[in-house]
Amino acid sequence: MPLISGARASTEPSEAPEAQPLRITYTDPDGTAWDWSNPLSGCLVTHVAGLGSPPATVTSTAIPGGGTLPSDYLPGQRQIVIGLDVHHPEQPRFLALLDRLHRALWTERYGVPAPATLTVARPDGTIRRLLVLCTSGFEQTDADAARSGYTTSTEFALTFVSTLDPMWLGAPVRLVFETGAASPGVPPLPPVQLRALRGFDTETVTNPGNGDAHPVWIITGPGRPTMTNNTTGRSFGLSTTLTAGESVTIDTRPANQQAIDNSGQDRWNDLVKTSPRDLWSLPSGESRVTVQMAEAGSTSRVELTFMTRWLRA
Repeated sequence: MPLISGARASTEPSEAPEAQPLRITYTDPDGTAWDWSNPLSGCLVTHVAGLGSPPATVTSTAIPGGGTLPSDYLPGQRQIVIGLDVHHPEQPRFLALLDRLHRALWTERYGVPAPATLTVARPDGTIRRLLVLCTSGFEQTDADAARSGYTTSTEFALTFVSTLDPMWLGAPVRLVFETGAASPGVPPLPPVQLRALRGFDTETVTNPGNGDAHPVWIITGPGRPTMTNNTTGRSFGLSTTLTAGESVTIDTRPANQQAIDNSGQDRWNDLVKTSPRDLWSLPSGESRVTVQMAEAGSTSRVELTFMTRWLRA
């Protein structure tokens, strides 16, 4: 067979894979998941607004000359609007579906607010979640289906607002620091810097999200811990020494800040800090972190867990 001379590789770009829409799932306060991206579910999303960054809340102090000195720049409560088509070919089952959906969207249980969860799934399989309350009720659109007298279909425009956190939550990240086994008869020299397990650099913690992450710490004695974020200059610790097997969980999330030991006792007053800001967060990217334990032993351990937070879904 003769060879074809002068052949060259094609420089034309290969065909890009077909884009896929984001998938929306609503989990009601009772734990029932509603797949609003599945046409067979009877509830289908027609449009969504509000998946981007939340509004910013700026706190400022007036200064002479008419200017302002900003002191805080924080995400504010976000609002999400979802258009929903509800349908079933049999009217009795359609009306029963509406009854269940109304209950699912009423985000109150036992006289108190009961947030639901909006989950947005990307084509690569990653998901982001947001706790929400439904505030609009069932506002019908002007579509013909909404004027049909609830025969077999109708359309709604639903409004949701975020609750404790206006940022979307992604995957969790967990690191464990420990001293490792000590040589027999030779206690570690205080203070001991704990080493990260599973291949993480001893002084680098990476937050892959694009929003600040707020760690939850589980500290197991013996020892008296100090946790420092060298990147932000913040540090906090405990003023008391934990005994072997004693543990304290320190939650730094702004709406959940607390310190509780393994017997259920409040240990907030044992925290060494100058302000709640010292319960530091992890900014997006890398932070140089030092975890030290005075009077540590071979079983001393510090576990760091945080949820990645994202500005958009």
